[in-house]
Amino acid sequence: MLRAFTLALLSLMLADAMAQRGLMQRKRPELIPLEGKVRRGGFYFGPGLTYTLPRFNNEEETIQQGPDTSYSVTYDPEARFGFYFEAGWFYATRDPVILDYWDVGLAYKNLRGAECAESSMIVGDTGAVSLTEGSFAERLVTLHANANKFFQVKDYQFIQLSLGANVDYRLGSSYEHTGDSLLHAHEFPPDLIGQVHVKLGYGFKVTGSLLVIPALETPVFSIVPEDQGFGQLQWFSSDYRPIILSVRFLFLRPRKGFECPPVIKHNAFEKQRTKQYKPDSYHP
Repeated sequence: MLRAFTLALLSLMLADAMAQRGLMQRKRPELIPLEGKVRRGGFYFGPGLTYTLPRFNNEEETIQQGPDTSYSVTYDPEARFGFYFEAGWFYATRDPVILDYWDVGLAYKNLRGAECAESSMIVGDTGAVSLTEGSFAERLVTLHANANKFFQVKDYQFIQLSLGANVDYRLGSSYEHTGDSLLHAHEFPPDLIGQVHVKLGYGFKVTGSLLVIPALETPVFSIVPEDQGFGQLQWFSSDYRPIILSVRFLFLRPRKGFECPPVIKHNAFEKQRTKQYKPDSYHP
């Protein structure tokens, strides 16, 4: 998946470069104008939600098998939403051919989910069925860093592709479980998690000094714990894919002597609404 993301990023970069070089292509306004107008560094923050995506299909698994004994179970993981909030600092590059800006920041991440297990024990001619349920809630503080690239689709709208890394430290957790779990392969993430992630967003420059970027983020590889499948993590006996939906507010800082640019007019109605009319008797 990481290789596919890299190839896709390079393809989009090449397509963007070819489009910009077209003779009939109108030059789009800069999203982060660095030529003396704004500072290269600035602040950002972003609220959001987390979602623990489970597998789509459940299958029965045989836990123990003997001459006259069989124990099988079907795990049914359930996704739940959690809270997310990030804040940090970005730094724009001088030449945005490859990257437009770097960012580093801290985040609070709440990961929640549940699992239901239906097990069947057969001993000789006797069988019994039992049901167990569990839920989890993790509270994590995250240090993240990202390399970000813009691909403008309109003057003030763009796609953002990001490749980054995150280190999560557990602040606290809550695990609830009912029923017998002695034969189940229960595991949980360690206190320290290290991952590589990708992020895809669609952003808007709403004023001369503010970019708003809704984005989806998911890990693609786990360094700690050992990767179990493109960044998935295990709670109880099921694997889940953490997904983050956030809305980043990125603030540009004007240089001394430059005022913040006015609100950008995105359509003809706004321009017409602010147009000044002169009376017929007016003569310059």
